[in-house]
Amino acid sequence: MDFAKKLEKSENFAEIFDLVKKSAEATLDKRRDGLMLALQYLPENLGAYYGLGSNFIVMNKALLEKFDEAYEEKDTKAYVFSVLLHEYLHSLGYVDEEFARALTYQISKAVLGEGHMSTKIAKHGIGAFINPSARSMKGQQHENLEVVDSFSIEHITYIG
Repeated sequence: MDFAKKLEKSENFAEIFDLVKKSAEATLDKRRDGLMLALQYLPENLGAYYGLGSNFIVMNKALLEKFDEAYEEKDTKAYVFSVLLHEYLHSLGYVDEEFARALTYQISKAVLGEGHMSTKIAKHGIGAFINPSARSMKGQQHENLEVVDSFSIEHITYIG
């Protein structure tokens, strides 16, 4: 499977997450279903989180918007892939943060190649591409979660 081409052609969170699951399955022979995605304004030093034992990945809406403003659509998709892969690995039981980071890099490199933006994000961290601060961009870090219905963004236009 050409993961890079499929990622570039993806149209929503669901398609990107499907690639995340397939990449983990291809490299680790592990898979988990039943996860949901929510967006929330969080402090910018937190890209996303997965609550152990939960079925939610929560992505930082402020960083997603900031990345989307600074980069092309294909790069935003690469950012989403990297963040979702990292949190998906936590959901698979890889709870050590440093190990999950290293594994995110290894998987990204294996399925997308060393030069792909997702791999670069996994290797260098988001701070190498945008300047996250310790505060939320809009000061709304306690805003309610925005659940992404059916893990689909047909009604949300953050990518593109």
